[in-house]
Amino acid sequence: MKRTIYLLTTACIIGLGWMMQSCEADVDLNNVDTSIEVDANIATPVGSMHATLGDFVGNGTWGIFAEGGLLAFKDTFSIERKFHKLDLSQYISDTTLKMNVYEKLEVLPYFVDGKITGNDTQIPLTFPLTLKLDGINDDEYYQRLDSALIKNASFVSNITAVGGLPLKWEWIDKVTIDLGAAFHRPAGNVVTIYEKGLSGGYGKDMQINVDEFSICLMENRKPAMPKDYWDNVVDSCEFKITMYVTIPKSAGTITVPSTAAFQYDLGVQFIDYHAVWGMFEPSSDMSDENEIVIADEWGPWKDFQSAKLPFANPSVDLQITTQIAGALKLNGDYLYAKDENDVAVYAEFEGGYPGFEYTFSKYEYLPLDSEIGASKTMHRLFDKTQEHGRIDKLFAIHPEKLGYKFSIDFDEVATPQIRITDNTSIHVDAVCTLPFEFNEGVVFDYSDTIKGIDLSMLNLDTLLADVDIIDTLEKAEATLALTFTNDIPFQIKGVFTCLDAENNVIIDPKTEKPFLITENDTVLIPSPKYTYSAGTSTWTPEAVKLTEMIHVDREDLPTLRAIKSIAFYALLDDKSLSDVFEQAADEKVGDFTTKLTEGEGLRIKIAVGANAEAILNFDSSDNQ
Repeated sequence: MKRTIYLLTTACIIGLGWMMQSCEADVDLNNVDTSIEVDANIATPVGSMHATLGDFVGNGTWGIFAEGGLLAFKDTFSIERKFHKLDLSQYISDTTLKMNVYEKLEVLPYFVDGKITGNDTQIPLTFPLTLKLDGINDDEYYQRLDSALIKNASFVSNITAVGGLPLKWEWIDKVTIDLGAAFHRPAGNVVTIYEKGLSGGYGKDMQINVDEFSICLMENRKPAMPKDYWDNVVDSCEFKITMYVTIPKSAGTITVPSTAAFQYDLGVQFIDYHAVWGMFEPSSDMSDENEIVIADEWGPWKDFQSAKLPFANPSVDLQITTQIAGALKLNGDYLYAKDENDVAVYAEFEGGYPGFEYTFSKYEYLPLDSEIGASKTMHRLFDKTQEHGRIDKLFAIHPEKLGYKFSIDFDEVATPQIRITDNTSIHVDAVCTLPFEFNEGVVFDYSDTIKGIDLSMLNLDTLLADVDIIDTLEKAEATLALTFTNDIPFQIKGVFTCLDAENNVIIDPKTEKPFLITENDTVLIPSPKYTYSAGTSTWTPEAVKLTEMIHVDREDLPTLRAIKSIAFYALLDDKSLSDVFEQAADEKVGDFTTKLTEGEGLRIKIAVGANAEAILNFDSSDNQ
């Protein structure tokens, strides 16, 4: 600043010298006034701010990203539901079988008149056993088990001698069970329950574990019609129990009464499965009903309490990932948003109904012949179309709450069977995408602070006092220039608050009110101008520049110099674009929406100009 004054002074001297050379010689130099009055104009930028739309809405903080230049919000909300695990053992009844030994022995040629003589010959005694599956297929409205791939099952056998049976336990060599045609076990369907040398005895529980086998409860493996599946299952399995008995010679001849029998008790402790096939009623965990406060689930929404953001193209991609194989249905009873007054706006589907039923196609769900344990992700889109719910209606208000009710079900027509595993779950990701493209009615606010302002150069008295040739400072005033460049498609109402070094609001000593750097409390920054090009079917914006000139007199300079930062509050809306929305509708050139791109923003530059009128004295002893 001081250097500028010196340059101005030098210019004056050179100019005076040039004038003197052009004058006539009769000029009396002794009478020349050595003082001159000059205007010293000083201007410099002192601060600036550039806020893009990303700054206005929290770019980089709340999941704001740019796609094709268009800003958008994106976030994912997740829920997890476990499909109820089937306890197959509870559907199998404990079975008791009385195996009449007399009837089996009387076919032997050496069994005469109820007597048999020991000869060290092993006698196999085989008895049929029906294993009842009570309850597993008795409720067609709840579940139907067609088949299962069993990981492990625990069977408990107990054998007692009844009816005067004279056979000693030590004469029993082995006990086996043939699982029958309904079962398939790669290691063989015959399982040994007891073998001599192992722990056992009459009245003692004998537990065996049988692993890796399958069971089919279907009479016909490929029924013609879906409804036929329910009449195609059985509720019991046929086993064969074989007792291998050797009566030693040392026993001599023994008498076997006609009532002599083995009593065989069979129970199942547990069954652990890899997968089951059939039809199963989804549990309550497969449905969800809730009304949530959006700000509780997503904290940043609190910052938009006063906002109205009518998103034009919102979308929710519902991603359902599950190990369930077969046709799934997504049933929705309703989806709504509520404002602060609890007024609800509902999503609308085909026919205007708030509910929907959607069956995933065979290309979407996991096929029945897929690898066990595999999973598949299915998608259901919600957007502004009638087919997908018109969810843009939910943003016509400022939503405070979100309510929904949905359930997962199965489509028996598409796949009469489904397959579930031992750890089947349904994981739902709701991927919400909100492109920053709006219908008419946008309102939101923003605040920021322009920091690092230094107006110390406005201390003109001190600066000019250092210039020896200045005789008198006649006048000093400042002009503050605020230049706004706006290419955000909204008009902006800005309020400025001046802060000192301690961030306190600066008070104007003349008014005892907050010091204003503008004539009015609010500065109205216009929205860009839009023109429609029929050739490209596009609306092209042109940024608007606005400059506010504020004159500050000498008495205000100390107050102005105290400014170290300026707090800026802006209210944005699209009211000034109502004629553009109307024109777009009237001329049927397509819906006009305001689109916010990553490069758009508001630029504010602050410059100060100082004006000083001074009298320069060239007679100063320091300038001889």
